[in-house]
Amino acid sequence: MKRVFWSIAATGFFLAVLAFTVYAQASLQILPDSNVGVLSELPSSGEQWSTSIFPFGNYTGTTSAETVFCRTYLRFPLDGIPADSALQSALLYVYVDDHWPNDNGAPMSAYPVMGNWPTGDAWNDMGNWPALGGSVATTDVSPTAGWFAWDVTSLVQSWLDGTPNQGLALAAADLDSNISNWATARRLTADNPDTRPYLAVIFLEPTPTSLPPTPVPTSPPPPPPPLTALPVTPVPTPALTPTPEPILLPATGGSAPTLLLGIGGGLIVLATLAAFRSRHWRF
Repeated sequence: MKRVFWSIAATGFFLAVLAFTVYAQASLQILPDSNVGVLSELPSSGEQWSTSIFPFGNYTGTTSAETVFCRTYLRFPLDGIPADSALQSALLYVYVDDHWPNDNGAPMSAYPVMGNWPTGDAWNDMGNWPALGGSVATTDVSPTAGWFAWDVTSLVQSWLDGTPNQGLALAAADLDSNISNWATARRLTADNPDTRPYLAVIFLEPTPTSLPPTPVPTSPPPPPPPLTALPVTPVPTPALTPTPEPILLPATGGSAPTLLLGIGGGLIVLATLAAFRSRHWRF
């Protein structure tokens, strides 16, 4: 009895394990589908906003002595991550190749964007910049050119959980401070596609391994009904009517009554001549 019980239990456990979903690790490198770098003041050269150069940080203008606020806004689409995946990590990578001034660096943070992005020259007005949420990651960016990373796993997870994905922004760790007196930008390599910022995501993708469904037997089609001999209806044989002999007409095309009249008229003439001779010979 125990042997039967353990056999049934083992079989059930085996089937249950097969029915579980197995997760396979996968990774994606996601480029932004929207990006813009903005400055709060008009610089000595160039524009206040760009879709290829990405400044972030705060500094004091050498001419105006005003604090210049710099931010870079990035939005990454997440539709490449399959549904029901388990996020393992999400790191934001940005290539820094220019600094001002050249000092020991400064802490820079990643923030969730809380509103809609303006378009075009509306970026020139800082009042139009979308609001930012609390910092989710901070990294000390040194003056050495290269890649710097921010761990934004919690932010990406919130997007996957249903929070609207308005993107994120890079800015000074202290948004309102100019103590760092420092800014950085992807300015020297703006034309190089290999220095574009990207999001590196690692996740566990569900891979179902359940047993294939057992095919349902189908009944064979019913046999065709037996053939029944159809009644034979005799076809009546038509009575044969003898074909009459053809009537041969004179070669001249005359009709038979005309021919008979001609023959009769000839006989009368011959009889008249005979009578005439008889009388003549009598005279």
